[in-house]
Amino acid sequence: MFPLVLPSHTRILMPDAIERSTEIAARVASLVETRTGYIRDNHVPADFALPDANWAYDARNPFLQLYRRVVKCDAEAIGQLRGFTVMFSGFNLYEMALGPTRIVERLDGYTDAVITEALSRNLPFIEAWQRQIANRPERMIFRPPRRFGEIGHEVQGVIVNYNTWAYQERINLLIDSGIVAYLDGCFEDRGKLRVLEIGGGYGAIATWFADAFPGLSYTILDIPECLLFPALYLSLPRPKTPVAWGLEPVHSGHRFTPNYQAAGLTEPFDLVINTLSMSEMSESQVRYYCRLMRSHWLHGGGLFFEQNQDNRSHGMLSAQEIIAEELPYRRSLDAAALAQGMAKIWSCHPISLPEP
Repeated sequence: MFPLVLPSHTRILMPDAIERSTEIAARVASLVETRTGYIRDNHVPADFALPDANWAYDARNPFLQLYRRVVKCDAEAIGQLRGFTVMFSGFNLYEMALGPTRIVERLDGYTDAVITEALSRNLPFIEAWQRQIANRPERMIFRPPRRFGEIGHEVQGVIVNYNTWAYQERINLLIDSGIVAYLDGCFEDRGKLRVLEIGGGYGAIATWFADAFPGLSYTILDIPECLLFPALYLSLPRPKTPVAWGLEPVHSGHRFTPNYQAAGLTEPFDLVINTLSMSEMSESQVRYYCRLMRSHWLHGGGLFFEQNQDNRSHGMLSAQEIIAEELPYRRSLDAAALAQGMAKIWSCHPISLPEP
């Protein structure tokens, strides 16, 4: 049997963790507070800049509840950050359960004994994950930090749970499509690599990129409240990695940019990523992002990788139907039994990728 990894094992607070977290929270709070003024002064369309559709700016919206809880930066919020990320993954980690998002204000009830019982439901994810990483080099495996109250089973030195498996699926798509080989070529040619993620979740994909491509420039563009989570998840384990905010330039390291400043990002990117959230946006928001890709982000020949579900049956939209009207070139990624939506590569130029 694989060893259990429980919150008591990973609830690690380095000596300066609370102080650094408070500084990060203050930067995020500033982005929230200046949103209205920025939208007004820069004539940003409100139907794009303000959260909408599944992320509508409503006081009861789960992402706002999570933000208000974690922004306090107490020992529980930082030590067990992963217990507060259900909104981004759709998975209640401490209950090992998919389903409707249930926001928990405090984690007192999730003792090691309770989580040990929940982890009995983790075994299918271990088996699926082992199939995913078969014959993959170490560099291509997502390894969640042994921090933030992460839980699961330890398999080959990796903490495995539903999220480990789900993010590895997306990484495998990047590998098998030839995108990783393409990015390696970009770095070899220019000595730098630029990636933009629209909607960064709690920072899992960005964590893998930081491990796999040392020295890359990685920008996360999201609702400002949501930026708090990846900023903590990425920055605390990497205190020496440069961090930029808003439209500050970033040559290597991470940049956290609020969605309302999207039009201010006028540089090209080698890769733009979105997973799951575009089909939770409004149509005008999806089209706005596509226009920015055409005018700036993909102008230098970059690629847009996305994996989204068709959410029309839930009263939302199919992002891929809209993107097809905005971006001229696409390639579907054929993969059996994808867990969360179909994946496609888009570009403003004919798509030519090296063999993986």
